[in-house]
Amino acid sequence: MLILCLSAIASRAQSVSMSDLTNLATINMTDANYFLTTGKPFKQEYSQEVNGLTLRHYIGTTAASKCESVIMGDGIKTSTPLVLHIVTYTSTNTKYILELIGQAKSAELKKNFQGMDQFNNIYIFDNFLYTVHVYIKTDNSEGTIKVEQKYYVE
Repeated sequence: MLILCLSAIASRAQSVSMSDLTNLATINMTDANYFLTTGKPFKQEYSQEVNGLTLRHYIGTTAASKCESVIMGDGIKTSTPLVLHIVTYTSTNTKYILELIGQAKSAELKKNFQGMDQFNNIYIFDNFLYTVHVYIKTDNSEGTIKVEQKYYVE
C-alpha cells in the first residue's frame, strides 16, 4: 500500500529535481543526454547552433512530463577553454516550479533576490557553485529555471 501511495505522489511530481538540474550543469553532453533520455522521461527534440555552442532541446515523453522541457549545451565562454554550463528547465505546470524552489531552499542555495517585472515573478538563488534564476509568469502559465555554473578555482 505504501509503495502505491509513493508512486502516485511521484507520478504527479516534476521529472527532474533541483539536484538533477545542478548536476546537469557540470556533466558532459553525452552523459547528460544519457541521463535525460534513459534515466528520465525526455527525448531530444532537436539541436541548434548558437554562438558556437550546440544546444540540445529535450521534451517530456510521458503524460506527466509533456509540460516539461530542458535545454542543454548553453554556456558562457571564459577566457580559458572552459565553458560554464547553463541548463534551462521550463514547465507549464507552475506547481513543478514551486516544488523546485522548495528544493533550492533545502539544498542550501541562498535566496538573494525576490521580485517581479511586468511579466514574471523572479527569484535568484546561489551558492559557491551555481546561480539559479527562477521566472514564473505573472499569469502562472509557465515557469523557467536557469542553472548557471560558476567559475570555480581550486
